[in-house]
Amino acid sequence: MNTITLPTSELKSALHGLGKIIGKRSTLPVLQHVKVTKEHGKVSLQATDLDSTATFTLTDTQPGKSIEVLVLYEQLSKAFKCSKKEDLAILCDGKNTRLRYYIGGNSIEQPVNSASVSEWPPAPQITVESSKLEPGFGEALRQAMDCCSSDTSRITLNGACLDARDSKAHYIVGTNGRMLYAANTFHFQFKEDVIVPNSRFITGSELLDAECTIAIQSGKKPENAKHICLKNERWEFITREVEGKFPNWKQVVPTVNGDYTKVYLQPAAVSQLLQVIPNLLGRDGDTNTVRLRIEKQLFIESKGKEDAAWTSIIIPDVETTGKARMICVNRDYLLQALKFGLNELAVLDELSPMVARKDGKQIVIVPVRPTAIAAIEKPSTSPVTPSTATTSTPTERNTMPRTSRIQTPTAPEPQPSQNGSALKTVTNQVEQIRESLKAMLQGFTDMASALKQAEKEKKATEKEIETVRASVRRIQSVTI
Repeated sequence: MNTITLPTSELKSALHGLGKIIGKRSTLPVLQHVKVTKEHGKVSLQATDLDSTATFTLTDTQPGKSIEVLVLYEQLSKAFKCSKKEDLAILCDGKNTRLRYYIGGNSIEQPVNSASVSEWPPAPQITVESSKLEPGFGEALRQAMDCCSSDTSRITLNGACLDARDSKAHYIVGTNGRMLYAANTFHFQFKEDVIVPNSRFITGSELLDAECTIAIQSGKKPENAKHICLKNERWEFITREVEGKFPNWKQVVPTVNGDYTKVYLQPAAVSQLLQVIPNLLGRDGDTNTVRLRIEKQLFIESKGKEDAAWTSIIIPDVETTGKARMICVNRDYLLQALKFGLNELAVLDELSPMVARKDGKQIVIVPVRPTAIAAIEKPSTSPVTPSTATTSTPTERNTMPRTSRIQTPTAPEPQPSQNGSALKTVTNQVEQIRESLKAMLQGFTDMASALKQAEKEKKATEKEIETVRASVRRIQSVTI
């Protein structure tokens, strides 16, 4: 009998990380398994979702022949929770495989009815030499991924870019199109840029907690995607890069000079802002606006939809330099910068991006620009231009580069009314815009309905496939 021992002290970390790879639902049942391998005495546990593969290697070597077996992740996880302090073991006796664990000190042996090892997707082979990463890389990569986009129409923003094109400075960059994170205190051995996908495994496992290495494996053909391998003493994570060209992010990063008003936040000020900002009025689920009013002191301000005036709170332990400024920003982006420890704010005006920075890291935040319908003091017989008809809802001024944009309907050029009333012309234009928006909203509604129907059909197809597979298994089990 060949035995593979799984110490609970190490299995806890392994299952926590592998669970970030294994999804709750999958069209391929084999992807719900963990591959347990013993080769030359080294035992490893592996999970994959086809795009990425994570492997955890146990510390001690074990006697016995080399062997591979698949165990359902759910079965392994439940057995671990029952055993607590007692080690688990996989007992392999020919075709008979059992999982041994303990309940209340009593030994339980449960059959392992898993898929065949031959169905397991092979992991990509990494043949290039890896290089060490500097301290702080893991923290910066996680922070960049926190700033990534989840918009599937902008796939190149769904990951963090490791930009090594400039020989003088290498960067880790993440952006969602309205906020951009960049850290430049690194030196990579490769001379290109790669986009690491925003992975739950990278942000939620222990991979980046220890000294780590990186290797970039090019595809066999130029059109093939690269594979990125991050590895430490216990973990190896291989993932396919996000294909596409990352936007020219440097063009939106302003140069902070003497024209900017700067705010230096002491630790007490950062702590107070982290407590105050989430509880301010005006969280509308869209722009979530707060206003920073910078004078000799710093004021954080907000207001609800029904409020006429802003509610203001003074933030002590702050140093300011430069002219008095005022800017509106999304509170969630400001909170992100503060959580990352960026304690210097630089503001040029209410329309230019605000920069939060510290020690080679910075976040550029696009401001929220409140606009209002222009007041018309005197009747005019001249046509009103579209720039004079605006809404009173705060809108984010998106200056970040994007690869695609939804085209919104534009209103026709307004014409002067018969009585020459500019006010009536504006009213007509607003009605035209309203009708255009109704049509666009109806289009989105129809699209959502179509997606729901497609999801229902997908579920039905998956159920039919599983039924056919069950029938095939029953037929295969019949002996003549």
